[in-house]
Amino acid sequence: MFGSETAKVEFEEECNEQAYAALKDGNQYKKYNNRLPKSVQRSEMGQKFFAKGWKFNQFNEQKQINKAIAAVVIIFAQFVFSVSSLIIQKSQTQCYSIVVLTYCSICMFSYFNVTYVRDFDALQVNFTPLMLTVCGLVSLAEGNYDFFLVGMVITLIADSYFALRFKDETDQIKFSVLERFAMENWSQDAFNKAGQVTFQVIAVTLIFTQLFLSIVGAQNKEAISFVFAVFYLVRLVQFLGLKTGLAMNMVQSNFVCLGLAVLGVFTLIGTASIFTKISCALLILDALLGAAIFTNHNQEDIYKELGVYKEYKRMEISKTLNCEGHTTNLIIGADDSRREEA
Repeated sequence: MFGSETAKVEFEEECNEQAYAALKDGNQYKKYNNRLPKSVQRSEMGQKFFAKGWKFNQFNEQKQINKAIAAVVIIFAQFVFSVSSLIIQKSQTQCYSIVVLTYCSICMFSYFNVTYVRDFDALQVNFTPLMLTVCGLVSLAEGNYDFFLVGMVITLIADSYFALRFKDETDQIKFSVLERFAMENWSQDAFNKAGQVTFQVIAVTLIFTQLFLSIVGAQNKEAISFVFAVFYLVRLVQFLGLKTGLAMNMVQSNFVCLGLAVLGVFTLIGTASIFTKISCALLILDALLGAAIFTNHNQEDIYKELGVYKEYKRMEISKTLNCEGHTTNLIIGADDSRREEA
């Protein structure tokens, strides 16, 4: 239902023989047909994967705007790619496109929540996009590569990510250390940071040197140089502190730089031009520098996620005590020497 007459869903404590309970007059409460095994119901992850879908009833949720926008964008993108694949691309992935089209249509129905359909709700649970993602990746691995299939797989990966990360009561995601590593880079907004001249000179020298080398490599028609040129153009935008979206942040992140550095290692072994090899060597240096700076700035968060934060703090405290004791010994030694001289 729409507006203030939004239908609410409750979980049944016991399994009834009815397929679903009728809507109550006045209160408008519906019973959810909970046919999950007891072992799945007791598990938090089981409930998250098999009992609910993160896009359900988001059209009527007025306090979760970010989640509603993410849901409608993903549904629309899946619909466009699957329909385009069926109409334009006559390939072996037509069955997969039909399944994705059916899934996103059901998600669209659940998103608006016009009326509650038990079977639809069972099909749009969070486990479904995970399964479809795996199927899409297997299809890509078998060589069934086309633009629309890649688009469907990417949107399903995003769907699976939001299914895992969004919570029921909020539309905000607390990013982990790895996620921040995939959205930040060491030279980001460095142009506007006061008192860091050395840092700024290193960043701007590296960026413009890489732009020159990648343009020369692109002139020699080396494919990896085109990728490097795009990467460092985006990084230059971030260096100047211009406001960009999350997608741009991810493109120029430390994680992408690390991935390109791996490609650079294989390029160094191959028969590339001298300019491209120098560019790959500088990119590897860039990736190592970014990883080192990020690790240094987020040391405590990394130890927390690894579950060794208490041991880390214990080591820090012992180091502090040792330093204080060493300082005390130096002071006492200095006083003793003064007394001897006197």
